[in-house]
Amino acid sequence: MSEEITMERPQSAGDVPSRQNKGRRPAKGWVRRAVPILLALAVLVPTGVALGLEVSLTQARAQLSQLQQPGGVPAADGGVWYRPGTEGDGTPESPPAVREEPESDGPGPEVPAYQALYPELYAQPHEWSTVEKSMVCYLTFDDGPSARTPEVLKILEEYGVKATFFVVGKDTEQSKQWMKQIVNAGHTIGVHSYTHSYRTIYDSVEAFLDDFAQEYHIIEEATGTAPQIFRFPGGSINAYNGHIYQEIVAEMTRRGFVYFDWNRQSGDAVRNSPSAAVLTRNALDKLGTSNRVILLMHDSRSHANTVAALPAIIEGYRDAGYTLEALTPEVRPIVYAYPNP
Repeated sequence: MSEEITMERPQSAGDVPSRQNKGRRPAKGWVRRAVPILLALAVLVPTGVALGLEVSLTQARAQLSQLQQPGGVPAADGGVWYRPGTEGDGTPESPPAVREEPESDGPGPEVPAYQALYPELYAQPHEWSTVEKSMVCYLTFDDGPSARTPEVLKILEEYGVKATFFVVGKDTEQSKQWMKQIVNAGHTIGVHSYTHSYRTIYDSVEAFLDDFAQEYHIIEEATGTAPQIFRFPGGSINAYNGHIYQEIVAEMTRRGFVYFDWNRQSGDAVRNSPSAAVLTRNALDKLGTSNRVILLMHDSRSHANTVAALPAIIEGYRDAGYTLEALTPEVRPIVYAYPNP
């Protein structure tokens, strides 16, 4: 088979391209050169993107693998932080936190000096206002103990009810014995006062703490129980403490003590006590209008009529559907509202 050889003929003058052909030939050449370039880009660009994604995915997998190794946690700079000395094979530990110092605008608020008084004078930890029962009466007795206290305890035992005693007992063996009887019978004992002198107690917060601490320690020594509740002499707001009661309340609350006022009274807080019948009528007045009653009575020496009225008072509340219980630090207190300024 012979091979055909074609010889290109030299161009003659007549073969010179026309102006029209001369303008078209470069355009066709540019297109011929651009097509391969575009095809190459169409292949290379997606390939480069895919390779970049693969690298990123590989790095992410490596970091995840480091996190799963014991002892390694991510550091702020993107690496892995290990506890010094473990080199990645110890127990995981968080990287050291950066401590930010708060900006100081000068010294903080001044702390009252009385907060440093009696560092032992703090109530035991307890819940606050978690007990709020309906149809309950709390019998409370102030200003004892005295010879009347054993009589009151006997009546309470006969009826199977508990009560609360806010005492002003002195540092005598007889007084301590009565306090001990109160606690041993399962009743609640609280601080009322040592001096019961309004002018002395409410002279200052320091004076109140002095009086409170003295009675507190007598109760604790006599009964082995540190009291956690108290009642202000004259109530939390009275004619003698108007200038200071908020500060005393704040300090005693800070120390964890709970105070209780009252919303019913028998009317025996007078020099010449009314008859037992009058005391009973006062105690049962408006019976049923309050779901929670804290009844104020007294068991000091001159209150024999209170003892005489006590059985009828107990029966009256029971017949009305009330239970009679002792106060605890968890009971939501009944307290006097602060007057409007």
